Amino acid sequence: MKYAKKAGYIAALILFLIFTAGPFVWTFIISITPDHAMFAPTPELLPGEVTFENYKELFSGGQRGSRFFESMYNSLRAVAITLCIGVPVAVMSAYALSRMEFKGRKVIKNLLLITMVIPVMATIIPLYQMFAAGKMLDDIFWLSMVYVSSYLPMAVWLISNYFATIPEELEEAALIDGCGKFVSFFRIILPLSYPIILSVILIMFLNTWSQFQIPLILASSMETKPMAIVVSEFMTKDTIQYGLIAAAGMLALIPPALTALIFRKYLISGMTKGSVKG
Repeated sequence: MKYAKKAGYIAALILFLIFTAGPFVWTFIISITPDHAMFAPTPELLPGEVTFENYKELFSGGQRGSRFFESMYNSLRAVAITLCIGVPVAVMSAYALSRMEFKGRKVIKNLLLITMVIPVMATIIPLYQMFAAGKMLDDIFWLSMVYVSSYLPMAVWLISNYFATIPEELEEAALIDGCGKFVSFFRIILPLSYPIILSVILIMFLNTWSQFQIPLILASSMETKPMAIVVSEFMTKDTIQYGLIAAAGMLALIPPALTALIFRKYLISGMTKGSVKG
């Protein structure tokens, strides 16, 4: 029985790795496979010939490479604006909902759950009309504001539930020692809350980095197009450059992968502690 459980665990682990790491390995293989080998009558799993021409084209400074790295810069700008505005607003809102008593507090917190299940695409037509009327189309800042409004309900819910797990006696002791609400928040609450705050930062980063549908409608110019849209444009009605798309996908994977590896332990601890209703 012991060996059967061990074998089952190993088999489940292998399947998990195949389904998670398999697509990335397959994408990398496509990115280094020549076109003639990719479309051969009897293609092989591993290429007999390896080429890095797709990566060279992206780094050569040509039109496609320039467009790709410019779009990556646009995505980084959108991530930076979203985090700089979304995280402070989420933290302050969560503190008010978890620590301050006022009428409608519970109603507001429960309404957050409702807004979390409303898909953004259900509001994209009114958003487009509002952006067009206000001349806010093709603007990274206002595009990031849409991201912020989309992530705030989830972020506020997680952080407020985490704040509820911090004993109020710690703040009361700080107040007795002469600290005000403002000082106790920055000296006690924030240092104890870095796991959930970092996990929210990671969630916002990954979601903003992979956005496609919203910028496809609200950011159509080359000056504001994010990376996901530019990579999709490597596929035209006449040709599909599988190798180039795969190479761009592998390069686009580097920033979120590094971020996830750095903050992975905070994501796990923050999500588990912040997911319990306070």
